[in-house]
Amino acid sequence: MNITSAVCWYNIWDKNTIMSVGPDVLCVRNGNTAKFINMQTKAVSYFKAETVSTGLNIGSFTGHNRFPLFAFSEVTLRPSIYIYRYPDMTKFSTIPPHSLSYSDIRFTEFDQLICIGSYPEYPLYVYNYRTATLIVEQQTMVPSVNRSLVVSFNSLPSMVIFHKREMTILCYEICTIEKESFLHKVSEVEVSKDYLKSCDQFLSFGDDNNLYATNDFGHLVLVDVACFALKPQWQPTCTSNSELVEIHRAHSLTCHRSGFLIANSTNGFYVKKKAGAFQVEWTLEGSLRGVSRYLSNTNGEIYAQQDPGHIEQVVVDKNGMATLQRVAPAGSPVITFRILQGLKDECVLLLHSDKVAMMDLSKGNTLCEVPVPDASAMCNHRSLAIVAVGTMDGRLVLIQFERATVPHVLCDLNCDTPAIVALEFNDTWIVFQDHTKMLHIVQVDNRPHKLTHYFEMNQPEIAKVFIHSFLLADGPRLMVYINRNRQTKRPGSATELWLCSWGKDRRLHRREYILPKEYSFFCVQPPVGRWALIEIVAIEHNSYNYDQFALNEKDELQWIASSKSAHYSYILGAGMTKHLVTWSLAGVLVHFKQHKRAKKPYMICRFLNLAFETEYLLRVRECFNSKYLIILLANKSLRVMRLPSLADFVRENVYIKLPVEEGVPLFIEQKTHKVDMFVPLSMRQEVKEEFTRADFLKRDKLFAMIKEFAAKVTALIDYDISKTGKTKGIFKKFCFHYKWLDALTEEARKLCALERASLERAAEDQARIRDWIIRLVTRDAVSINYRVRSIFADANFESFSTRRKMDMVEFDKYRFYDIEDHLRLSLGSFEEEEEHLPAAAEHGGPHGGREDMEMGEEEEEVEGPMGLKEYKPFVVETPTVYEHIMAPVFQLQDKNLVTSNQLFNHNCKIRYYLTDPLKQEFNKLFHEAQQLKQDTIDNVMHTNEVLNKIYDNMNIMLRLLNMDQFKLPELTVPTLAQDEVIKRIMEVDDSEVKAINRRKPKTIDTGGKKGRLLLWSPEFWARALIVMMDGVLEKLWEEEIKKDIPEPEFVAKKQPHEYNLEEQRIYRAYEEAVRLLELDRRKYLRILHENEEKTLALKASQIQKLNQRVAELMIMKLRYDFALKQGQLRLLTLELMNFGRVQLRKRVQMFRKDINKLNEYITRYGYLLDFWEKALVDVKSRLEAQQTRDRTVERQFRSQFLPLVPHATHEMTKLFKKRPKLPPKIFNSVLICMEASNKLSGKTSARTPFPLPGDVLDFLTALAEHDLPKNCPPQVDAKTWETFTKVRRQKMESELRLKGIQYQLLDSQGYLNMLHKDMSALRDSKVLTQRNAEESIQLYLEKMRNMSLQLTLTLGQVEVSILGHVTNLSNAVLMHIEDINEVNRQIQDAGNQKIRAMQRVAIFRRQVIFKEWEHKLYKANIAYLKYMLDAIEKCKVSMEFLNILRNWDKVKTDRQKYIAGAIEKVIEQKIAAFRKHIERINIKIDAVKAETLEMKRSNHAIDSKIEKIKVDVTFQHTLRDTMMEEKRDREQRERMQQIKTHRQLMENVRRHYAHVLELQTILELLRLRTYPTLAPPLPQCHPPVPQHILSSVP
Repeated sequence: MNITSAVCWYNIWDKNTIMSVGPDVLCVRNGNTAKFINMQTKAVSYFKAETVSTGLNIGSFTGHNRFPLFAFSEVTLRPSIYIYRYPDMTKFSTIPPHSLSYSDIRFTEFDQLICIGSYPEYPLYVYNYRTATLIVEQQTMVPSVNRSLVVSFNSLPSMVIFHKREMTILCYEICTIEKESFLHKVSEVEVSKDYLKSCDQFLSFGDDNNLYATNDFGHLVLVDVACFALKPQWQPTCTSNSELVEIHRAHSLTCHRSGFLIANSTNGFYVKKKAGAFQVEWTLEGSLRGVSRYLSNTNGEIYAQQDPGHIEQVVVDKNGMATLQRVAPAGSPVITFRILQGLKDECVLLLHSDKVAMMDLSKGNTLCEVPVPDASAMCNHRSLAIVAVGTMDGRLVLIQFERATVPHVLCDLNCDTPAIVALEFNDTWIVFQDHTKMLHIVQVDNRPHKLTHYFEMNQPEIAKVFIHSFLLADGPRLMVYINRNRQTKRPGSATELWLCSWGKDRRLHRREYILPKEYSFFCVQPPVGRWALIEIVAIEHNSYNYDQFALNEKDELQWIASSKSAHYSYILGAGMTKHLVTWSLAGVLVHFKQHKRAKKPYMICRFLNLAFETEYLLRVRECFNSKYLIILLANKSLRVMRLPSLADFVRENVYIKLPVEEGVPLFIEQKTHKVDMFVPLSMRQEVKEEFTRADFLKRDKLFAMIKEFAAKVTALIDYDISKTGKTKGIFKKFCFHYKWLDALTEEARKLCALERASLERAAEDQARIRDWIIRLVTRDAVSINYRVRSIFADANFESFSTRRKMDMVEFDKYRFYDIEDHLRLSLGSFEEEEEHLPAAAEHGGPHGGREDMEMGEEEEEVEGPMGLKEYKPFVVETPTVYEHIMAPVFQLQDKNLVTSNQLFNHNCKIRYYLTDPLKQEFNKLFHEAQQLKQDTIDNVMHTNEVLNKIYDNMNIMLRLLNMDQFKLPELTVPTLAQDEVIKRIMEVDDSEVKAINRRKPKTIDTGGKKGRLLLWSPEFWARALIVMMDGVLEKLWEEEIKKDIPEPEFVAKKQPHEYNLEEQRIYRAYEEAVRLLELDRRKYLRILHENEEKTLALKASQIQKLNQRVAELMIMKLRYDFALKQGQLRLLTLELMNFGRVQLRKRVQMFRKDINKLNEYITRYGYLLDFWEKALVDVKSRLEAQQTRDRTVERQFRSQFLPLVPHATHEMTKLFKKRPKLPPKIFNSVLICMEASNKLSGKTSARTPFPLPGDVLDFLTALAEHDLPKNCPPQVDAKTWETFTKVRRQKMESELRLKGIQYQLLDSQGYLNMLHKDMSALRDSKVLTQRNAEESIQLYLEKMRNMSLQLTLTLGQVEVSILGHVTNLSNAVLMHIEDINEVNRQIQDAGNQKIRAMQRVAIFRRQVIFKEWEHKLYKANIAYLKYMLDAIEKCKVSMEFLNILRNWDKVKTDRQKYIAGAIEKVIEQKIAAFRKHIERINIKIDAVKAETLEMKRSNHAIDSKIEKIKVDVTFQHTLRDTMMEEKRDREQRERMQQIKTHRQLMENVRRHYAHVLELQTILELLRLRTYPTLAPPLPQCHPPVPQHILSSVP
């Protein structure tokens, strides 16, 4: 089946596919195609494997570094491996199938090909690709991926595989001689997780044949195979991004010119070994994120492959700066492509993410480009060279191409929609779909060119369905294919067709058709002229079939035909140009519309492409009379190929009969026809609310009524106070139970409802933002500490940090063996079981009863000193948790806690049962103190108010008494510090959080405007008066004495002697009243002084009470902290000790494992040494044999040939020794020597000749010239000369073979010496490992014998170190106790100063954090204000709105006239709403009453059943025999007690038998020592031991 096609060009190439094919050629791949670039001539050639002869697709691919050869494996099962020669692309050899598949292949430096098989065994194959023979095969069981095999550069290559799952490096070496070959696993080196991200390219062999690696930090290490170790060689010191050095990043390692290039995503370092150490020669900086692989060839050049397929060369200038220079550019990813009509050139239009480009199909040259930022979709005109492009920001761009090289941007349109994802263009209409799946219609005008957003198809029916795809045809008619299931995911399928059409009458017609099947793809064929009949091809979902439909001008949908294609998998898509093209995962088929072998269209097909690997195709087109095939893949890769002749290798599709007879048309029934009205977007206007003159008159009338009401109320209140003199009951008299006032207030509330709701929502937004900020700041904090400070003093204390939510996951993570028991113990459920424990302890000794307990309950067996009260460890029986923790019995250290699980278990239980309750207990007191301080502050503030009032009254009295006034003293005002309330630090003011208006734009809020107008009205003055008068006014004595008694009127008019009797009486009464008033004022002044003293004393007592409580809690906090820290220190000491033991055990186990591995490797190396010694002997024997043959040839020449030419002996001897002039070291390997000797022998060989280097070929050519007859001496005949050339060639062949065997001997000796070095290194490593293991064992024994104890001293003058102990008292000094106290006092003062300094630093840090927070908040507000200023400046304000702003007072007065009518309307609406609500409530009440009656009936029935059951139960109780039951229970209890007693006695016998036997033995020994003359009793004298006792003793 001939399906070959010539490659024209590809736009991008696959990542990580760059290969070197010889010294001058680079290769990159895209799927099944390989692109070769000669870097000297820049010549480009392609190779494509798609037939049986060339290979069925490319699986694994590799190239030879020295020779122009490349190899690949097929992707089929049991593939063959093909080796091709560049540049003629001829097959060099073929390796037959050996494995199920190959995951990687690699050339060695000479004639070997190494391959790795696939699952499940992942075998390693070594082939000789010249002879196509398998040399050796070995299973590795190491999962491998492509390009994971690393091969050394020497003639005996080492093969390295990385096992990612086990994080190990496996090294294999091939041991081969002529008769025997096998693979040897040299070493297995473990690496850490620091190599995980770089595991793809972190290994490389150096020119010294050593293996090097790099980790995620860019460190270069040497893999020491013999010592199983990684030896550091170099690490980056400082870079421009020094903060990124310690971050795990992927690094790659490439060998280049005796050095290494270590690169990551930001920079690269080239290091080279100089003077025994690696040094940086040059660095490569910049953005290297797109570089997927670096490659170094034998010419000393280094290249990099960068996405999406560019090849760049690393160029180093004279200053040592390295840069990437692009030498082979690639294209850009393609979103979609179109073939434009109306252009004569063979070109294609490509859509990229930032531009539209016209490309030549034959060469791939860019003809022109049009920049379109954020392009996302494209569609072309069906007959003109016009294209429409949609963008991610909702823009449409219309582009026309006058020629292929001359584009014009006609117009663009900003649609203000989400991103455009799909687009259809036909004549004068464009339909596009945005990211929200909504369809939009755009009208296209040609003279002049203009785009108009016509309308949106936002019907509710469309929002409820899944839109699969849509097509636009003449009419205009829009075919929308939908699925009723809204939850369908892309790509999905369609079950219905909606045919939409519209016209100038602004009516949208929608006809719905139910399709006969479920379809996954639709395409139409655009006609040349008018679109009278629309041909539709639909691909059936998950099937090989496709159906043909026709839509005529009457909107009738006819099912024409159904066919089954020749695809090997389900059809995924289709496209129509001249023919129908369908594609699937298996390939691409073209279906001919007209063919001589078919009577019906699309019944003859032919494969254009076969796919052996899974590739998802987005779009396929054959164009220009089936000359080119264009394929667009899902990874945005575009392939352009030239098709061969399609006349041959055709096949026939299968015709499927329709459900009607042949010849009868089958029409799809139209389900519905709906007509909707739409309004074009250009005709929509804002709705404006207009008010009539009557509305404004009503508003003015209402304002006048409010003013009159306010004046009447004010006058009435003033008149009443002036007449009655009473100020009590004013509110009750005038404003209580007045219906008109209640009605007016209710109307005001109704009018302000909308405004109030809006303000409440804004306040909620502000509160939500503040809460969100607090949650954001405290999200990662486990807990937050608060502090309570004393008032006007330095005492303070903090609360304990407690977790917000108790995390019980840790109890599930570790399966605690006794956590349930402790939970039950905390509830007191083990009271009865604890009573039996002492009895068991008496019989069993100190360890008795251990076997009966559950596993791990050693904590409950803690025995304290004599006289200490026993407590359960995790059950608090004391009044407080602190007393329980500080009990003396819990100050002991438990030696039974050994394992890490036990320690973790114990720690969790301490935290859960003791630590957290202790903290909660103290935090409860802390919150009480917090509340006490808040109450104290409130009281002090109230006291300050009282004092200020007292001071004001005192000054008033002093002024009235004509005495000197005093200045008011400053009163101390206590406040909460910043660290006492967390909201003080993170609280955001309302002015800093902008409330967002939740109303939609362009919505006229009439209710809100009415509410704001009401806020401006004077009616609120009356409401303020009501609030002001809400209360009772009383006459106080303090206020009355402040008033002066009015002087009689006659005093100012008359002299005292002119007073009459009445006036004298009045004047004496006036003087008496003045005297009494002055006495009252002095009395009130004394009272004020007394009140001042009492108030100050009260204030001081309140502050002192709080400070005393703070001091007590501060001391309590210190005690609690000591209790917690003491337990933590004890447990940490135990954990440290046990952790040291565990680490030592692990270290000993690791050393034992290493010793076993070293023994194994020493054994393997011993076998390998024996093998190589035999191989060396074999090579030496071959060398001796070849030397013998060489001497034989020379002897034959001298003894047999020279006598034949005695007259030319000297000349023939010189010619015999003459050789062509050779460049140095031309024969530098065994392979070249052997191949050259084969060439000299002249023997014909069936195998393909090996491509030798040019210098060797020049040597052979020169040798052939030396053999020509023209070089023959004149005295020698031609026959003798021919014999002479044969003998000379034999001599030269022997010399080359001898040189090749000498190379083999040198390699064997060098490898044998390396093996001896490795063996000695292994033995040294074993000795060192054994010594370290012994040291670790001794250290572990010391750790087991030594244990650190923690001592707690209550009160004393001597401090004992926890970890130290006194060994010698000879240098001790006796000091007086007063000196010790003085030193301790100085230490305490210094500690207090340090604590205060630390407190000041902590407070300063918190202030800095607070200021930083304020600074960030101000910066955010400034940025937001700048943004809002920019947005406001960009706003366009109409002239009408500007006139309103300029004449605002007039407009406000005009708008206030309509408020009266609005009040009545609102009242009517509220009354109607209340009535409806009352009706609904009445209906619910009736339903509840009915349910209540039904429930009562059911309750009566249940009561009757209960009475019957009670009667039956009573009757059964009367029939019971209670005495018989009691007797049976008593017998069962007695029997159970006997069984328990017997079991306890048997256990005691078993437990004490060994001890008794030991005592008997000791007694017998003492007897023998005391009476040595007496003989021991005979064995038969002893009583026999019961068998059950013997079995119980270990």
